Amino acid sequence: MPRDGTRGPRKDEAGQAPRVLLVKSRGRSRTDNAERAIRQRAGEEPRSLLLEEVLGCDVLDEFEVTGMAGWRGRVYKFLPYFVAQAMEAALRSRSYDVVVTWSERHTVAVAALFACFRVRTPHLALMFWMSKPSVRIPLRIFRSGVDRIITWSSLQRFLAIENSGFSPEDIVLVHHPVDQEFYHPGSDEQTIIFSAGSTERDFQTLVEAARGLKIPVRIAASLVVTHDGLRTATKDVRGQLGDLADLEVGPLTPAELRASYAAAKVVVVPLLPSDIDAGVNVILEGMAAGRPVIASRTRGQIDVIRDGENGLLVPPGDVAALRAGIEYVLNDPAAAAVLGRRARAYVEANHRLEDFVEQIRENTETLAATKPRRILTIPGR
Repeated sequence: MPRDGTRGPRKDEAGQAPRVLLVKSRGRSRTDNAERAIRQRAGEEPRSLLLEEVLGCDVLDEFEVTGMAGWRGRVYKFLPYFVAQAMEAALRSRSYDVVVTWSERHTVAVAALFACFRVRTPHLALMFWMSKPSVRIPLRIFRSGVDRIITWSSLQRFLAIENSGFSPEDIVLVHHPVDQEFYHPGSDEQTIIFSAGSTERDFQTLVEAARGLKIPVRIAASLVVTHDGLRTATKDVRGQLGDLADLEVGPLTPAELRASYAAAKVVVVPLLPSDIDAGVNVILEGMAAGRPVIASRTRGQIDVIRDGENGLLVPPGDVAALRAGIEYVLNDPAAAAVLGRRARAYVEANHRLEDFVEQIRENTETLAATKPRRILTIPGR
């Protein structure tokens, strides 16, 4: 049993737990899982391995496929990593009761292979952006290659049902998780305005809103990704946000990130207009730390903050509205404390990491008992 009390894999009537293959990216981390597990047990970084521990699953990441020996390893080195992972997942699928994918790219690639080659192993996808054309169109064609989607965006769930041929029971809505043990209220003195993130961020609006407040602004960011239709742009924001005094911009370690939340008078999440729930990680981490959070009210960021109850929402790109929200928090410490306490209570009631992991496990166990039928779908017919 994991140290947090979450149960391990549940066994079926024959005494066997479902065999699960998790297909995912390791992201920018180059640390092996053994070292990461040591750090997480010591409380030095969030418990990102908890899902793998609870499922008792095998993990197929990019390092697994590119490090393979033999002809497959040689072939995989010439392919995009998510394509190589999907091919390997299809080849290994008969050894598992469920294949779980965690990203849009992995989901589309596995769905295509499972539908085309009629792989009968159930496929569970964890996704947050089904409306993107490069995801929506392939999912409609290879719809039968995905047996269930778990998402934490109510808008994206609605759009997938409307546009990609999924029935409501095929898309499970859950609360986005945050490690409420790692991010928690601290006793540090609050001295800064803090922000962080890498997707659809509008840090320039924050900088302009904070101008003249005479309080340090710290932004944990380097590369910021923005999307406009089919175009994706990546920009290094370090040194690009103007001449604001006491502005610090750069990446932080998990421990430094936690300390920054603890030191924040207010956590600000300025967003560009989008139909995804960009900013949800930082919003929840700030709330878990018991800090007042101000975020942009975008079309997609609608599932966490209740304006005036557990945080504040302002229109995207509105410098004056963001300035007013920041000043409200800075000038009324009692109201800020109330927002912070309500935010922490909300996280504990709705967004615990253990609850998210339990929902994933329950869905893998349900799918393990099924044998899907695979067909191709021609759009418009």
